Amino acid sequence: MSLIRELMNSAAYKRIEQDVSVFTKEKLSGYKPQRIESKTIHDSIWGSVDYSAWEMQIIDSPLFQRLRDLSQTGLAMFTYPTARHSRFEHSLGVATVAKKICARIPLNCDENIPGASQNCITFAALLHDIGHCFYSHLSETIYGELEDFRELRKQFSDKLELNPKPHEILSFIIINCAAFKEFFFNKVDYPEKSSSYVQDNLLLEAGQAIIGDKIKRNEKSYSYITAIINGPFDADKLDYIKRDSITAGLALEYDLERLFAKISIHETFENGIFEKRLMINYNGVTAIEELTFCKIMLFSYIYYHHKVLVSEAMIRDYIYGLCELGIINSFADFLKYTDSDILGLAQHQKDYSPLPSVGTFLDLKKLAFNIRNRVFPKRCFEMGHFNIEHIDFQHEQTAFKSKAAFEYLNRCKRIIEDIKSTDSYDLETFSQEVQLLSTMEERIDKPPPLNLQIKELQDLDYGELLVKRREFYNMLVAAYKEAGLRVGFELFDIYLIFPKEVNYGTAVDAVVLCRDKINTMTINDFIKLDDWAAAFNSNKWRGYVFVSDKIDRTIAYKVAEKFVLKGKAKLKNPTAYIKGLQI
Repeated sequence: MSLIRELMNSAAYKRIEQDVSVFTKEKLSGYKPQRIESKTIHDSIWGSVDYSAWEMQIIDSPLFQRLRDLSQTGLAMFTYPTARHSRFEHSLGVATVAKKICARIPLNCDENIPGASQNCITFAALLHDIGHCFYSHLSETIYGELEDFRELRKQFSDKLELNPKPHEILSFIIINCAAFKEFFFNKVDYPEKSSSYVQDNLLLEAGQAIIGDKIKRNEKSYSYITAIINGPFDADKLDYIKRDSITAGLALEYDLERLFAKISIHETFENGIFEKRLMINYNGVTAIEELTFCKIMLFSYIYYHHKVLVSEAMIRDYIYGLCELGIINSFADFLKYTDSDILGLAQHQKDYSPLPSVGTFLDLKKLAFNIRNRVFPKRCFEMGHFNIEHIDFQHEQTAFKSKAAFEYLNRCKRIIEDIKSTDSYDLETFSQEVQLLSTMEERIDKPPPLNLQIKELQDLDYGELLVKRREFYNMLVAAYKEAGLRVGFELFDIYLIFPKEVNYGTAVDAVVLCRDKINTMTINDFIKLDDWAAAFNSNKWRGYVFVSDKIDRTIAYKVAEKFVLKGKAKLKNPTAYIKGLQI
Protein backbone atom coordinates (compact mmCIF):
# COMPACT_ATOMS: atom_id res chain seq x y z
CA MET A 1 0.00 0.00 0.00
CA SER A 2 2.97 2.29 0.49
CA LEU A 3 3.64 2.21 -3.26
CA ILE A 4 0.12 3.34 -4.14
CA ARG A 5 0.31 6.13 -1.56
CA GLU A 6 3.67 7.18 -3.00
CA LEU A 7 2.12 7.34 -6.47
CA MET A 8 -0.75 9.45 -5.12
CA ASN A 9 1.78 12.03 -3.97
CA SER A 10 3.41 12.35 -7.39
CA ALA A 11 3.19 15.63 -9.31
CA ALA A 12 1.25 14.12 -12.23
CA TYR A 13 -1.34 12.57 -9.89
CA LYS A 14 -1.75 15.83 -7.96
CA ARG A 15 -2.28 17.85 -11.14
CA ILE A 16 -5.06 15.57 -12.35
CA GLU A 17 -6.51 15.19 -8.86
CA GLN A 18 -6.88 18.95 -8.52
CA ASP A 19 -8.94 19.06 -11.72
CA VAL A 20 -11.02 16.02 -10.76
CA SER A 21 -11.68 17.36 -7.27
CA VAL A 22 -13.12 20.58 -8.73
CA PHE A 23 -15.57 18.55 -10.80
CA THR A 24 -16.48 16.23 -7.90
CA LYS A 25 -17.08 19.10 -5.50
CA GLU A 26 -19.30 20.85 -8.04
CA LYS A 27 -21.41 17.71 -8.66
CA LEU A 28 -21.90 17.01 -4.94
CA SER A 29 -22.43 20.60 -3.86
CA GLY A 30 -25.81 21.04 -2.21
CA TYR A 31 -26.71 17.35 -2.27
CA LYS A 32 -28.15 16.15 1.04
CA PRO A 33 -28.88 12.42 1.08
CA GLN A 34 -32.21 11.41 2.54
CA ARG A 35 -32.29 9.19 5.57
CA ILE A 36 -34.01 6.41 3.71
CA GLU A 37 -34.41 2.68 4.07
CA SER A 38 -33.43 0.11 1.48
CA LYS A 39 -35.06 0.23 -1.92
CA THR A 40 -35.95 -2.35 -4.58
CA ILE A 41 -34.98 -1.54 -8.16
CA HIS A 42 -36.27 -3.61 -11.07
CA ASP A 43 -33.67 -4.57 -13.67
CA SER A 44 -34.48 -6.21 -17.02
CA ILE A 45 -31.35 -8.37 -16.67
CA TRP A 46 -31.22 -9.33 -12.98
CA GLY A 47 -34.83 -8.87 -11.90
CA SER A 48 -35.85 -7.13 -8.67
CA VAL A 49 -32.77 -6.15 -6.66
CA ASP A 50 -32.56 -4.68 -3.14
CA TYR A 51 -30.14 -1.83 -2.45
CA SER A 52 -29.32 -0.74 1.09
CA ALA A 53 -29.83 2.77 2.47
CA TRP A 54 -26.17 3.73 2.14
CA GLU A 55 -26.06 2.40 -1.43
CA MET A 56 -29.12 4.50 -2.33
CA GLN A 57 -27.52 7.60 -0.83
CA ILE A 58 -24.65 7.16 -3.30
CA ILE A 59 -26.90 6.12 -6.20
CA ASP A 60 -29.14 9.19 -5.72
CA SER A 61 -26.19 11.60 -5.74
CA PRO A 62 -25.72 13.87 -8.80
CA LEU A 63 -22.25 12.36 -9.20
CA PHE A 64 -23.75 8.91 -9.77
CA GLN A 65 -26.87 10.09 -11.59
CA ARG A 66 -24.74 11.59 -14.39
CA LEU A 67 -24.04 8.00 -15.46
CA ARG A 68 -27.61 7.91 -16.84
CA ASP A 69 -26.39 10.15 -19.66
CA LEU A 70 -23.30 8.12 -20.56
CA SER A 71 -23.99 5.40 -23.11
CA GLN A 72 -22.64 2.00 -22.15
CA THR A 73 -21.82 1.10 -25.75
CA GLY A 74 -20.75 4.50 -27.04
CA LEU A 75 -22.19 5.12 -30.50
CA ALA A 76 -23.35 1.56 -31.13
CA MET A 77 -26.96 2.77 -30.89
CA PHE A 78 -26.59 4.23 -34.39
CA THR A 79 -26.25 0.64 -35.62
CA TYR A 80 -28.19 -1.24 -32.94
CA PRO A 81 -31.06 1.14 -32.06
CA THR A 82 -32.06 -0.71 -28.88
CA ALA A 83 -28.53 -0.67 -27.43
CA ARG A 84 -29.29 2.54 -25.55
CA HIS A 85 -28.51 1.44 -22.01
CA SER A 86 -26.25 3.59 -19.87
CA ARG A 87 -23.41 3.31 -17.42
CA PHE A 88 -26.00 3.89 -14.68
CA GLU A 89 -27.86 0.58 -15.03
CA HIS A 90 -24.62 -1.23 -15.81
CA SER A 91 -23.11 -0.01 -12.52
CA LEU A 92 -26.19 -1.17 -10.63
CA GLY A 93 -25.86 -4.51 -12.40
CA VAL A 94 -22.20 -4.91 -11.47
CA ALA A 95 -23.05 -4.28 -7.81
CA THR A 96 -25.80 -6.91 -8.08
CA VAL A 97 -23.48 -9.52 -9.59
CA ALA A 98 -20.77 -8.75 -7.01
CA LYS A 99 -23.27 -9.40 -4.21
CA LYS A 100 -24.35 -12.65 -5.85
CA ILE A 101 -20.73 -13.81 -5.99
CA CYS A 102 -20.16 -12.90 -2.34
CA ALA A 103 -23.33 -14.79 -1.36
CA ARG A 104 -22.41 -17.94 -3.30
CA ILE A 105 -18.79 -18.31 -2.18
CA PRO A 106 -19.58 -19.53 1.40
CA LEU A 107 -21.87 -22.18 -0.14
CA ASN A 108 -19.07 -23.45 -2.40
CA CYS A 109 -16.13 -23.53 0.05
CA ASP A 110 -15.17 -23.05 3.69
CA GLU A 111 -14.37 -19.36 3.26
CA ASN A 112 -16.76 -16.72 4.54
CA ILE A 113 -16.31 -13.14 3.29
CA PRO A 114 -16.41 -10.73 6.26
CA GLY A 115 -19.10 -8.07 6.21
CA ALA A 116 -16.55 -5.25 5.94
CA SER A 117 -15.04 -6.83 2.83
CA GLN A 118 -18.46 -7.45 1.29
CA ASN A 119 -19.34 -3.78 1.75
CA CYS A 120 -16.01 -2.74 0.22
CA ILE A 121 -16.70 -4.97 -2.81
CA THR A 122 -20.21 -3.53 -3.23
CA PHE A 123 -18.88 0.02 -2.89
CA ALA A 124 -16.18 -0.60 -5.52
CA ALA A 125 -18.69 -2.30 -7.85
CA LEU A 126 -21.10 0.64 -7.66
CA LEU A 127 -18.38 3.19 -8.38
CA HIS A 128 -16.12 1.23 -10.73
CA ASP A 129 -17.28 3.35 -13.72
CA ILE A 130 -17.72 6.69 -11.94
CA GLY A 131 -14.71 8.01 -13.88
CA HIS A 132 -16.22 7.37 -17.32
CA CYS A 133 -16.71 10.38 -19.56
CA PHE A 134 -18.94 11.05 -22.60
CA TYR A 135 -19.20 8.22 -25.12
CA SER A 136 -17.47 5.96 -22.60
CA HIS A 137 -14.34 4.27 -23.99
CA LEU A 138 -14.16 6.63 -26.96
CA SER A 139 -13.36 9.71 -24.88
CA GLU A 140 -10.69 7.89 -22.88
CA THR A 141 -8.74 7.24 -26.08
CA ILE A 142 -8.36 11.03 -26.22
CA TYR A 143 -7.79 12.25 -22.65
CA GLY A 144 -5.73 9.11 -22.00
CA GLU A 145 -3.14 10.43 -24.46
CA LEU A 146 -2.82 13.88 -22.85
CA GLU A 147 0.64 14.57 -21.44
CA ASP A 148 -0.21 14.49 -17.72
CA PHE A 149 -2.27 11.35 -18.12
CA ARG A 150 0.40 9.55 -20.11
CA GLU A 151 2.89 10.37 -17.37
CA LEU A 152 0.53 9.05 -14.69
CA ARG A 153 -0.18 5.85 -16.62
CA LYS A 154 3.55 5.27 -16.92
CA GLN A 155 3.86 5.59 -13.14
CA PHE A 156 1.13 3.00 -12.63
CA SER A 157 3.11 0.71 -14.90
CA ASP A 158 6.54 1.43 -13.40
CA LYS A 159 5.62 1.54 -9.71
CA LEU A 160 2.73 -0.94 -9.50
CA GLU A 161 3.24 -3.05 -12.66
CA LEU A 162 -0.36 -2.30 -13.59
CA ASN A 163 -1.96 -1.09 -16.80
CA PRO A 164 -5.36 0.25 -15.73
CA LYS A 165 -7.68 1.81 -18.29
CA PRO A 166 -7.89 5.63 -18.18
CA HIS A 167 -11.46 5.63 -16.82
CA GLU A 168 -10.37 3.27 -14.01
CA ILE A 169 -7.67 5.75 -13.02
CA LEU A 170 -10.22 8.59 -12.99
CA SER A 171 -12.57 6.44 -10.88
CA PHE A 172 -9.72 5.82 -8.41
CA ILE A 173 -8.95 9.54 -8.24
CA ILE A 174 -12.59 10.55 -7.78
CA ILE A 175 -13.31 8.30 -4.80
CA ASN A 176 -10.01 9.24 -3.14
CA CYS A 177 -10.15 13.01 -3.70
CA ALA A 178 -10.92 15.42 -0.86
CA ALA A 179 -14.34 16.41 -2.22
CA PHE A 180 -15.61 12.83 -2.31
CA LYS A 181 -14.15 12.02 1.11
CA GLU A 182 -15.97 15.01 2.59
CA PHE A 183 -19.24 13.85 1.05
CA PHE A 184 -18.78 10.23 2.03
CA PHE A 185 -17.76 10.69 5.65
CA ASN A 186 -20.18 13.53 6.38
CA LYS A 187 -23.30 12.46 4.49
CA VAL A 188 -23.36 8.72 3.75
CA ASP A 189 -24.57 6.30 6.42
CA TYR A 190 -21.98 3.67 5.59
CA PRO A 191 -21.78 0.73 8.07
CA GLU A 192 -19.21 1.18 10.85
CA LYS A 193 -18.07 4.43 9.29
CA SER A 194 -16.19 5.47 12.42
CA SER A 195 -14.03 2.32 12.47
CA SER A 196 -10.32 2.68 11.78
CA TYR A 197 -10.60 0.42 8.72
CA VAL A 198 -13.26 2.54 7.02
CA GLN A 199 -11.58 5.80 8.01
CA ASP A 200 -8.10 4.82 6.85
CA ASN A 201 -8.44 2.18 4.15
CA LEU A 202 -11.91 1.72 2.61
CA LEU A 203 -11.70 4.30 -0.18
CA LEU A 204 -8.13 3.36 -1.02
CA GLU A 205 -8.88 -0.36 -1.15
CA ALA A 206 -11.99 0.18 -3.26
CA GLY A 207 -9.86 2.23 -5.64
CA GLN A 208 -7.24 -0.50 -5.72
CA ALA A 209 -9.90 -3.06 -6.66
CA ILE A 210 -11.08 -0.83 -9.51
CA ILE A 211 -7.59 -0.44 -11.02
CA GLY A 212 -6.74 -4.13 -10.54
CA ASP A 213 -4.23 -3.75 -7.69
CA LYS A 214 -4.06 -6.55 -5.12
CA ILE A 215 -5.16 -5.58 -1.62
CA LYS A 216 -2.82 -6.42 1.25
CA ARG A 217 -3.53 -6.31 4.96
CA ASN A 218 -1.10 -7.37 7.68
CA GLU A 219 1.28 -9.11 5.24
CA LYS A 220 -1.58 -11.12 3.71
CA SER A 221 -3.01 -10.57 0.22
CA TYR A 222 -6.77 -10.49 -0.30
CA SER A 223 -6.67 -10.56 -4.06
CA TYR A 224 -10.18 -12.05 -4.29
CA ILE A 225 -11.60 -8.59 -3.50
CA THR A 226 -9.90 -7.13 -6.55
CA ALA A 227 -10.71 -10.17 -8.72
CA ILE A 228 -14.46 -9.80 -8.12
CA ILE A 229 -14.26 -6.25 -9.50
CA ASN A 230 -11.38 -6.51 -11.98
CA GLY A 231 -10.35 -10.05 -12.85
CA PRO A 232 -10.68 -12.85 -15.42
CA PHE A 233 -14.37 -13.50 -14.59
CA ASP A 234 -15.35 -10.38 -12.68
CA ALA A 235 -18.77 -8.86 -12.01
CA ASP A 236 -18.13 -6.19 -14.64
CA LYS A 237 -17.76 -8.72 -17.48
CA LEU A 238 -20.64 -10.84 -16.24
CA ASP A 239 -22.96 -7.84 -16.44
CA TYR A 240 -21.87 -6.05 -19.61
CA ILE A 241 -21.60 -9.19 -21.75
CA LYS A 242 -25.18 -10.15 -20.88
CA ARG A 243 -26.54 -6.58 -20.95
CA ASP A 244 -24.82 -5.45 -24.17
CA SER A 245 -25.82 -8.55 -26.10
CA ILE A 246 -29.45 -8.56 -24.95
CA THR A 247 -30.05 -4.86 -25.61
CA ALA A 248 -28.45 -5.15 -29.06
CA GLY A 249 -30.75 -8.06 -29.87
CA LEU A 250 -28.03 -10.70 -30.05
CA ALA A 251 -28.63 -14.20 -28.71
CA LEU A 252 -25.42 -14.65 -26.71
CA GLU A 253 -25.65 -16.79 -23.58
CA TYR A 254 -23.28 -18.19 -20.97
CA ASP A 255 -23.99 -20.51 -18.05
CA LEU A 256 -24.00 -18.01 -15.21
CA GLU A 257 -25.40 -20.43 -12.63
CA ARG A 258 -22.63 -22.95 -13.33
CA LEU A 259 -20.07 -20.19 -12.94
CA PHE A 260 -21.57 -19.14 -9.60
CA ALA A 261 -21.67 -22.77 -8.46
CA LYS A 262 -17.94 -23.22 -9.16
CA ILE A 263 -16.51 -19.97 -7.72
CA SER A 264 -14.58 -20.23 -4.46
CA ILE A 265 -11.79 -18.65 -2.42
CA HIS A 266 -8.58 -20.61 -1.96
CA GLU A 267 -5.61 -19.66 0.21
CA THR A 268 -2.10 -20.14 -1.17
CA PHE A 269 1.36 -19.42 0.17
CA GLU A 270 3.93 -18.14 -2.33
CA ASN A 271 7.04 -15.98 -1.96
CA GLY A 272 6.46 -15.72 1.78
CA ILE A 273 2.92 -14.29 1.42
CA PHE A 274 -0.43 -15.87 2.19
CA GLU A 275 -2.92 -14.98 -0.51
CA LYS A 276 -6.68 -15.49 -0.63
CA ARG A 277 -7.52 -15.92 -4.31
CA LEU A 278 -10.76 -16.01 -6.22
CA MET A 279 -10.78 -19.40 -7.93
CA ILE A 280 -12.90 -21.35 -10.36
CA ASN A 281 -13.09 -25.11 -9.81
CA TYR A 282 -11.57 -27.14 -12.67
CA ASN A 283 -14.99 -28.43 -13.79
CA GLY A 284 -16.36 -24.89 -14.10
CA VAL A 285 -13.91 -23.74 -16.76
CA THR A 286 -16.48 -24.42 -19.48
CA ALA A 287 -18.41 -21.41 -18.15
CA ILE A 288 -15.27 -19.26 -18.63
CA GLU A 289 -14.98 -20.64 -22.15
CA GLU A 290 -18.56 -19.59 -22.90
CA LEU A 291 -17.90 -16.17 -21.39
CA THR A 292 -14.84 -15.68 -23.58
CA PHE A 293 -16.71 -16.80 -26.70
CA CYS A 294 -19.48 -14.27 -25.95
CA LYS A 295 -16.88 -11.53 -25.62
CA ILE A 296 -15.40 -12.46 -29.00
CA MET A 297 -18.85 -12.28 -30.59
CA LEU A 298 -19.51 -8.86 -29.03
CA PHE A 299 -16.33 -7.53 -30.62
CA SER A 300 -17.30 -9.02 -33.94
CA TYR A 301 -20.94 -7.91 -33.97
CA ILE A 302 -20.93 -4.66 -32.00
CA TYR A 303 -17.67 -3.06 -30.94
CA TYR A 304 -15.88 -3.62 -34.28
CA HIS A 305 -18.91 -3.24 -36.56
CA HIS A 306 -17.85 -1.00 -39.44
CA LYS A 307 -20.64 1.56 -38.84
CA VAL A 308 -19.76 1.78 -35.16
CA LEU A 309 -16.09 2.30 -36.03
CA VAL A 310 -16.73 5.09 -38.55
CA SER A 311 -19.12 6.91 -36.19
CA GLU A 312 -16.39 6.78 -33.53
CA ALA A 313 -13.85 8.11 -36.04
CA MET A 314 -16.13 11.06 -36.76
CA ILE A 315 -16.66 11.87 -33.09
CA ARG A 316 -12.90 11.61 -32.54
CA ASP A 317 -12.38 14.40 -35.11
CA TYR A 318 -15.09 16.38 -33.36
CA ILE A 319 -13.67 16.01 -29.85
CA TYR A 320 -10.14 16.86 -30.95
CA GLY A 321 -11.55 19.95 -32.60
CA LEU A 322 -13.21 20.97 -29.31
CA CYS A 323 -9.94 20.37 -27.45
CA GLU A 324 -7.87 22.38 -29.94
CA LEU A 325 -10.30 25.31 -29.63
CA GLY A 326 -10.14 25.16 -25.83
CA ILE A 327 -13.86 24.43 -25.55
CA ILE A 328 -12.76 21.31 -23.68
CA ASN A 329 -9.56 22.19 -21.85
CA SER A 330 -9.43 20.16 -18.62
CA PHE A 331 -10.13 16.75 -17.16
CA ALA A 332 -13.01 18.40 -15.31
CA ASP A 333 -14.53 19.26 -18.70
CA PHE A 334 -14.25 15.67 -19.88
CA LEU A 335 -16.12 14.60 -16.75
CA LYS A 336 -18.61 17.47 -16.76
CA TYR A 337 -20.04 17.02 -20.25
CA THR A 338 -22.26 14.04 -20.97
CA ASP A 339 -23.43 12.43 -24.21
CA SER A 340 -26.38 14.80 -24.63
CA ASP A 341 -24.16 17.86 -23.98
CA ILE A 342 -21.26 17.19 -26.26
CA LEU A 343 -22.70 17.72 -29.74
CA GLY A 344 -24.16 21.07 -28.66
CA LEU A 345 -20.68 22.46 -27.95
CA ALA A 346 -20.08 22.98 -31.68
CA GLN A 347 -21.97 26.27 -31.46
CA HIS A 348 -18.94 27.78 -29.67
CA GLN A 349 -16.65 27.27 -32.69
CA LYS A 350 -17.60 30.50 -34.52
CA ASP A 351 -15.13 31.00 -37.40
CA TYR A 352 -12.08 29.52 -35.70
CA SER A 353 -10.26 26.63 -37.35
CA PRO A 354 -9.49 23.88 -34.82
CA LEU A 355 -6.55 22.40 -36.74
CA PRO A 356 -5.05 25.17 -38.88
CA SER A 357 -1.82 23.20 -39.38
CA VAL A 358 -3.60 20.65 -41.62
CA GLY A 359 -4.67 23.39 -44.02
CA THR A 360 -8.35 22.39 -43.91
CA PHE A 361 -11.23 23.94 -42.02
CA LEU A 362 -12.92 21.39 -39.75
CA ASP A 363 -16.55 22.48 -39.47
CA LEU A 364 -17.67 21.17 -36.08
CA LYS A 365 -21.30 22.26 -36.57
CA LYS A 366 -21.58 20.29 -39.79
CA LEU A 367 -19.81 17.30 -38.21
CA ALA A 368 -22.18 17.40 -35.22
CA PHE A 369 -25.16 17.53 -37.60
CA ASN A 370 -23.87 14.52 -39.54
CA ILE A 371 -23.28 12.50 -36.37
CA ARG A 372 -26.64 13.38 -34.86
CA ASN A 373 -28.48 12.55 -38.08
CA ARG A 374 -26.40 9.51 -38.98
CA VAL A 375 -24.98 10.98 -42.17
CA PHE A 376 -21.96 8.70 -42.32
CA PRO A 377 -19.28 8.31 -45.00
CA LYS A 378 -19.32 5.02 -46.90
CA ARG A 379 -16.82 2.24 -47.32
CA CYS A 380 -14.65 2.30 -50.39
CA PHE A 381 -12.21 -0.34 -49.13
CA GLU A 382 -12.45 -3.31 -46.76
CA MET A 383 -9.65 -5.72 -46.09
CA GLY A 384 -8.97 -8.71 -43.91
CA HIS A 385 -7.17 -12.00 -44.25
CA PHE A 386 -10.33 -13.38 -45.83
CA ASN A 387 -10.12 -11.29 -49.02
CA ILE A 388 -6.40 -10.80 -49.75
CA GLU A 389 -4.56 -12.61 -52.49
CA HIS A 390 -0.86 -12.42 -53.22
CA ILE A 391 0.54 -10.74 -56.27
CA ASP A 392 3.53 -12.53 -57.80
CA PHE A 393 6.36 -12.24 -55.30
CA GLN A 394 8.64 -14.99 -56.56
CA HIS A 395 11.73 -12.87 -55.99
CA GLU A 396 10.82 -12.31 -52.32
CA GLN A 397 10.02 -16.01 -51.92
CA THR A 398 13.39 -17.05 -53.35
CA ALA A 399 15.23 -14.60 -51.09
CA PHE A 400 13.27 -15.82 -48.06
CA LYS A 401 14.05 -19.49 -48.75
CA SER A 402 17.74 -18.74 -49.39
CA LYS A 403 18.02 -16.93 -46.06
CA ALA A 404 16.24 -19.78 -44.22
CA ALA A 405 18.49 -22.40 -45.86
CA PHE A 406 21.60 -20.39 -44.93
CA GLU A 407 20.48 -20.25 -41.27
CA TYR A 408 19.79 -23.99 -41.34
CA LEU A 409 23.27 -24.88 -42.64
CA ASN A 410 24.98 -22.61 -40.13
CA ARG A 411 23.05 -24.24 -37.32
CA CYS A 412 24.12 -27.71 -38.49
CA LYS A 413 27.77 -26.61 -38.51
CA ARG A 414 27.54 -25.24 -34.96
CA ILE A 415 26.01 -28.50 -33.69
CA ILE A 416 28.81 -30.54 -35.29
CA GLU A 417 31.46 -28.24 -33.80
CA ASP A 418 29.85 -28.52 -30.34
CA ILE A 419 29.87 -32.32 -30.57
CA LYS A 420 33.53 -32.37 -31.62
CA SER A 421 34.61 -30.08 -28.78
CA THR A 422 32.73 -31.95 -26.03
CA ASP A 423 33.58 -35.32 -24.54
CA SER A 424 30.00 -36.07 -23.55
CA TYR A 425 27.43 -34.14 -25.56
CA ASP A 426 24.18 -33.82 -23.57
CA LEU A 427 21.48 -35.99 -25.14
CA GLU A 428 18.63 -33.67 -24.07
CA THR A 429 20.37 -30.69 -25.62
CA PHE A 430 20.95 -32.66 -28.82
CA SER A 431 17.23 -33.56 -28.94
CA GLN A 432 16.29 -29.89 -28.59
CA GLU A 433 18.69 -28.97 -31.39
CA VAL A 434 17.14 -31.58 -33.69
CA GLN A 435 13.67 -30.20 -32.96
CA LEU A 436 14.87 -26.71 -33.79
CA LEU A 437 16.34 -27.97 -37.08
CA SER A 438 13.03 -29.56 -38.02
CA THR A 439 11.23 -26.23 -37.56
CA MET A 440 13.88 -24.54 -39.70
CA GLU A 441 13.29 -27.13 -42.42
CA GLU A 442 9.61 -26.21 -42.38
CA ARG A 443 10.52 -22.55 -42.82
CA ILE A 444 12.48 -23.40 -45.96
CA ASP A 445 9.47 -25.13 -47.50
CA LYS A 446 6.88 -22.54 -46.52
CA PRO A 447 6.30 -19.35 -48.51
CA PRO A 448 7.23 -16.13 -46.73
CA PRO A 449 4.54 -14.26 -44.84
CA LEU A 450 3.02 -11.35 -46.70
CA ASN A 451 4.39 -8.22 -45.03
CA LEU A 452 1.84 -5.51 -45.67
CA GLN A 453 2.98 -3.37 -42.72
CA ILE A 454 -0.64 -2.97 -41.61
CA LYS A 455 0.59 -2.26 -38.08
CA GLU A 456 1.77 1.15 -39.23
CA LEU A 457 -1.91 2.02 -39.71
CA GLN A 458 -3.25 0.41 -36.53
CA ASP A 459 -4.09 2.08 -33.25
CA LEU A 460 -2.44 5.40 -34.13
CA ASP A 461 -2.68 8.44 -31.91
CA TYR A 462 -4.52 11.35 -33.46
CA GLY A 463 -1.45 13.22 -34.70
CA GLU A 464 -0.08 10.10 -36.38
CA LEU A 465 -3.44 9.41 -37.97
CA LEU A 466 -3.61 12.92 -39.42
CA VAL A 467 -0.24 12.33 -41.11
CA LYS A 468 -1.52 9.10 -42.72
CA ARG A 469 -4.74 10.77 -43.82
CA ARG A 470 -2.71 13.54 -45.42
CA GLU A 471 -0.67 10.94 -47.34
CA PHE A 472 -3.86 9.29 -48.59
CA TYR A 473 -5.39 12.68 -49.43
CA ASN A 474 -2.37 13.65 -51.54
CA MET A 475 -2.50 10.34 -53.43
CA LEU A 476 -6.23 10.82 -54.05
CA VAL A 477 -5.71 14.38 -55.30
CA ALA A 478 -3.04 13.10 -57.72
CA ALA A 479 -5.43 10.40 -58.98
CA TYR A 480 -8.17 12.99 -59.56
CA LYS A 481 -5.84 15.29 -61.46
CA GLU A 482 -4.59 12.38 -63.57
CA ALA A 483 -8.19 11.60 -64.48
CA GLY A 484 -8.84 15.28 -65.29
CA LEU A 485 -11.39 15.66 -62.51
CA ARG A 486 -11.99 18.64 -60.25
CA VAL A 487 -10.93 18.17 -56.61
CA GLY A 488 -13.93 19.07 -54.46
CA PHE A 489 -13.11 17.22 -51.27
CA GLU A 490 -11.05 17.86 -48.15
CA LEU A 491 -8.90 15.92 -45.71
CA PHE A 492 -11.80 15.32 -43.33
CA ASP A 493 -13.81 13.60 -46.08
CA ILE A 494 -11.46 10.63 -45.63
CA TYR A 495 -11.39 8.13 -42.76
CA LEU A 496 -8.72 5.46 -42.34
CA ILE A 497 -9.92 2.87 -39.82
CA PHE A 498 -7.54 0.07 -38.91
CA PRO A 499 -8.42 -0.91 -35.33
CA LYS A 500 -5.92 -2.59 -33.07
CA GLU A 501 -6.05 -6.34 -32.90
CA VAL A 502 -8.17 -7.81 -30.13
CA ASN A 503 -6.38 -9.05 -27.04
CA TYR A 504 -8.44 -11.13 -24.63
CA GLY A 505 -5.67 -11.14 -22.07
CA THR A 506 -3.19 -13.83 -21.22
CA ALA A 507 -4.83 -15.57 -18.28
CA VAL A 508 -1.57 -16.65 -16.66
CA ASP A 509 -2.58 -16.18 -13.02
CA ALA A 510 -3.31 -19.45 -11.24
CA VAL A 511 -7.07 -19.10 -10.76
CA VAL A 512 -8.27 -22.65 -11.55
CA LEU A 513 -8.47 -24.99 -8.55
CA CYS A 514 -7.55 -28.59 -9.38
CA ARG A 515 -9.55 -31.65 -8.38
CA ASP A 516 -7.30 -32.22 -5.34
CA LYS A 517 -8.35 -28.80 -3.95
CA ILE A 518 -4.67 -28.01 -3.37
CA ASN A 519 -2.88 -27.35 -6.65
CA THR A 520 -3.82 -24.58 -9.03
CA MET A 521 -3.65 -24.01 -12.77
CA THR A 522 -4.17 -21.07 -15.11
CA ILE A 523 -7.07 -20.48 -17.45
CA ASN A 524 -4.56 -20.73 -20.29
CA ASP A 525 -3.96 -24.34 -19.30
CA PHE A 526 -7.56 -24.99 -20.37
CA ILE A 527 -8.42 -22.22 -22.83
CA LYS A 528 -5.72 -20.85 -25.12
CA LEU A 529 -6.86 -17.25 -25.07
CA ASP A 530 -3.92 -16.19 -27.23
CA ASP A 531 -5.00 -18.73 -29.85
CA TRP A 532 -8.60 -17.56 -29.65
CA ALA A 533 -7.52 -13.94 -30.11
CA ALA A 534 -5.25 -14.94 -33.00
CA ALA A 535 -8.14 -16.81 -34.63
CA PHE A 536 -10.39 -13.77 -34.29
CA ASN A 537 -7.74 -11.44 -35.65
CA SER A 538 -7.10 -13.80 -38.54
CA ASN A 539 -10.73 -14.36 -39.51
CA LYS A 540 -12.78 -11.45 -38.17
CA TRP A 541 -10.47 -8.43 -38.07
CA ARG A 542 -11.14 -5.82 -40.76
CA GLY A 543 -9.46 -2.62 -41.87
CA TYR A 544 -11.41 0.05 -43.74
CA VAL A 545 -11.21 3.25 -45.73
CA PHE A 546 -14.34 5.41 -45.72
CA VAL A 547 -15.00 8.48 -47.87
CA SER A 548 -17.80 11.04 -48.04
CA ASP A 549 -20.18 11.48 -50.96
CA LYS A 550 -17.87 14.17 -52.34
CA ILE A 551 -15.42 11.48 -53.44
CA ASP A 552 -15.77 8.91 -56.22
CA ARG A 553 -15.54 5.61 -54.36
CA THR A 554 -14.11 3.66 -57.29
CA ILE A 555 -11.18 6.06 -57.58
CA ALA A 556 -10.80 6.04 -53.80
CA TYR A 557 -10.77 2.22 -53.83
CA LYS A 558 -7.88 2.12 -56.31
CA VAL A 559 -5.93 4.64 -54.23
CA ALA A 560 -6.68 2.71 -51.02
CA GLU A 561 -5.49 -0.55 -52.55
CA LYS A 562 -2.22 1.08 -53.55
CA PHE A 563 -1.90 2.95 -50.22
CA VAL A 564 -2.56 -0.07 -47.98
CA LEU A 565 -1.37 -3.08 -49.98
CA LYS A 566 1.59 -1.30 -51.63
CA GLY A 567 1.46 -3.45 -54.76
CA LYS A 568 2.23 -6.65 -52.82
CA ALA A 569 -1.34 -7.95 -52.79
CA LYS A 570 -4.82 -7.27 -54.07
CA LEU A 571 -8.33 -7.84 -52.84
CA LYS A 572 -10.44 -10.76 -54.01
CA ASN A 573 -13.80 -9.67 -55.42
CA PRO A 574 -13.97 -6.26 -53.68
CA THR A 575 -17.43 -5.60 -55.14
CA ALA A 576 -18.75 -8.61 -53.23
CA TYR A 577 -18.33 -6.71 -49.96
CA ILE A 578 -18.79 -3.06 -50.97
CA LYS A 579 -21.74 -1.62 -52.86
CA GLY A 580 -21.31 0.92 -55.61
CA LEU A 581 -17.79 0.08 -56.79
CA GLN A 582 -17.20 -0.05 -60.55
CA ILE A 583 -14.12 -2.29 -60.71
